[in-house]
Amino acid sequence: MDKKIEKAAQDPRLARAIRAMIGMASGQLSVEPFVIGRFWVVHSTMSGKPHEYMVAKLDDGGWACDCPDFQKRHQECKHILAVKLLVEGRV
Repeated sequence: MDKKIEKAAQDPRLARAIRAMIGMASGQLSVEPFVIGRFWVVHSTMSGKPHEYMVAKLDDGGWACDCPDFQKRHQECKHILAVKLLVEGRV
């Protein structure tokens, strides 16, 4: 296995970023502004079933999402990373 791919598999944030990029490229993740610059709805079919998640940019500059991954880990999930990729052009 390629060393870079091996490293990505071991780094959870990098793995989420890759999933966000793959999801957006494949159309399995789409981002829709809800309140410009503040809230976004992320439509996801990555699990095989359609889901919608709300992503918010917080007053302190942090991010939040109502998906189970973020609620459990309190770290940027693929939905937040998809929004950041779209809005900021980076993850």
